[in-house]
Amino acid sequence: MSTTNPPDLGACPFCQAEITTLNVILEYETETGPAVYAECPECRDVVNPQ
Repeated sequence: MSTTNPPDLGACPFCQAEITTLNVILEYETETGPAVYAECPECRDVVNPQ
C-alpha cells in the first residue's frame, strides 16, 4: 500500500512550519481565488499560510 502526503498549502508566517490540507480549518472564496485559514501543527496558531 502506498502512502501519499497531503498537498502543501504553504508555510506558517510565524514559525515557518509546513501547512498541509490536513491543517485547514476554514476554506473560502475571494475575488482573487480560494483562501484558507489553518492551524499550524508546530505553534498551534490559526494562520493564513504564506
